[in-house]
Parts: sequence; structure tokens; C-alpha cells
Amino acid sequence: MRNKNFFAIVCCFLPLCAHAEVLDKLPQIQDMWLYAALGFLFAGVALRIHWALFVLALVYPALWFVSLLMEVHSFDLGPAIVAEAGQSYSMNAYAAAIIWLLGVVGLFVWKKIGKFAKGTTSSYKS
Repeated sequence: MRNKNFFAIVCCFLPLCAHAEVLDKLPQIQDMWLYAALGFLFAGVALRIHWALFVLALVYPALWFVSLLMEVHSFDLGPAIVAEAGQSYSMNAYAAAIIWLLGVVGLFVWKKIGKFAKGTTSSYKS
């Protein structure tokens, strides 16, 4: 019992002595890229089916990336993440989110250009 009290007192007066792992509760770098790839893949399949399904397929990855970036910029978790994983963790988080977003925008533009091209070629037939 005496050791528990001593540990509690030390942790209260010296909070730097208490250390917790942060990265075991956060997604790994491979998970970020997996979510980006799967989100892009599901968005592409959904866009081929219907535009409303495409919008629905964007919700989960968008919320996931927003929550990940909020954790990276959190005032209590951010410095601990940088201390454990380095600056590359936040750079990979941003890169995966941006590549997913650019891929989804590219899918949408590709679909619109494809419809435009189909509409213009059909009007030239005589």
C-alpha cells in the first residue's frame, strides 16, 4: 500500500514521470494509406453506380481523415505523437488525406468529362 501511495504522490508532483504510449491508440501509417486507397476504390465503384452513392461513400473516409488530423493537431496529443513517431507521422497523415481528396475530385471530374465527351460525340452524328 505504501508503494501505491508513493507512486501517486510522485505522479501528482512530477507529471513527467508518468509516461503513456500514444501511438498504440492511433492508426499506424499503413492504416492511413489503406484508408486512402480503399476510400478511393469505394468512391470509384459508388460513382459508377449512382452519384448519391458516391456522396455517401465519401462520408466515412472524410470523417476519418478529419478526426485523424484533429488528433495530430490536438494540444495534448500532438506533441506526444511527434515525440514518439516523429514529424513523418503528421506528414503521412496529410499526404494520405490530400491524395485521397485529389483522387476523389479526379474521379468526379473524370466522370463529368466522360459524360460531356459522350454528349458531344453523339451530337456530331449525321
